[in-house]
Amino acid sequence: MSVSFPTLPNDASTASQRLAVDPGQTAALQVAARKDPQAAIKSAAQQFESLFMGTLLQAMRETSFDGEEDSNAMGTYRGMLDQQLLQTMSKSGGVGLADVLSRQLAHAAQLDDDASPTVERLAPASSVLPMVNQAIRAYQSMQSKAAAGLANPASEAPSPTPGAVGDTAASFVTALLPHARDAAQQLGVAPELVLAHAALESGWGKRSIKNAHGQESHNLFGIKAGANWQGDSVDVLTTEYVNGNAVKKIDKFRAYASYNEAFADYAKLLSGSSRYQSALNQGGDMLAFARGLQSGGYATDPHYAQKLVGVMGAVSQRSRGA
Repeated sequence: MSVSFPTLPNDASTASQRLAVDPGQTAALQVAARKDPQAAIKSAAQQFESLFMGTLLQAMRETSFDGEEDSNAMGTYRGMLDQQLLQTMSKSGGVGLADVLSRQLAHAAQLDDDASPTVERLAPASSVLPMVNQAIRAYQSMQSKAAAGLANPASEAPSPTPGAVGDTAASFVTALLPHARDAAQQLGVAPELVLAHAALESGWGKRSIKNAHGQESHNLFGIKAGANWQGDSVDVLTTEYVNGNAVKKIDKFRAYASYNEAFADYAKLLSGSSRYQSALNQGGDMLAFARGLQSGGYATDPHYAQKLVGVMGAVSQRSRGA
């Protein structure tokens, strides 16, 4: 399948209006810097303001409520949305940083309107080109690093341990696969299916459930603490689907002393409930296992089985070398 790319415009203002995820905008800025240095300075300053505001927004995103609906794909699309939002805000005035940078760059290149004609110019107007190009190269470097991170979300860790769960998808699989094997044997399914269920519910271990003191509950499967639960519990903000609508609510979830206890309780829950009998003894049939969980009411998300199957494929690939 071929992919076609639009022709890059030569106008700096048009380049600044491109999508934030379009890598061609930096090439357009380089061309514009030769034709209209003043406009190129403004566009480059807006890009830098977007990066600055992006750093602030990224720090805000790292603080989230445990238990909220999330996934690797959701994180990718949320990042794209944030980047586009930041660029739009910058072009609309932003926080004023772009204006300050524009004035400083223009003054350094002797392109500002306030420059006195009697003052000897320190450098020709063409000196702005290296400055703009340097800014563009820095921006390209950051784009390349971000793209590499999206293309390789599961960079390998040397020796993952249970304490490293959530560092990467690879470490999640390596650290927890032994526990998944024990639970899978009791359920009559492939261990990759059990591990995929844990990955979906916990966001590959990154969306772990913790108590008010920040202590880990080891609850990777999002198992709630009902009236019959005698162990510890944790209050968590969750998303439930009622008549197709997402609703936020506070629920109590089970807390365990270890991941081993969590997997054992998960196997006990599924094997001991009549609701999930259609999910048992399915071997490596990921679709049958996923549909069995959804039909049993494990989650209220109408697309739960579809999401689970997608994660199962990713786990199967990463578990081959584990």
